[in-house]
Amino acid sequence: MFNFDFMLSAIANTTNMTREVQQGVLIALMVIMSILAIAMIVVVLMQQGTADNVQAITGSSTDSYYGKNKARSKEGLLKKITLIIFCLIMVTSIIFFIISLVDVGQGVEL
Repeated sequence: MFNFDFMLSAIANTTNMTREVQQGVLIALMVIMSILAIAMIVVVLMQQGTADNVQAITGSSTDSYYGKNKARSKEGLLKKITLIIFCLIMVTSIIFFIISLVDVGQGVEL
């Protein structure tokens, strides 16, 4: 579907990256991903379990003030933080993958 060979060879031809720099960047990205993963675990554990599914079965109403303003509460903030951390993990993973594919001095190794 997509031609990734052309894109990766363009990256390899435009970078003057030595093997030491490449390894340093990969290690730094692994450390960042590890820290983000730990942060994701902590944020998810801070979130409370909701009983929305049970209320849907029993027919209870969530039309309270808390139910209407849930996005502005602590739970809403934690959900936003979780989404941001998830996006950061995905971006660093993609960058890590692209950099690890670049064979320094010889182009892209697939």
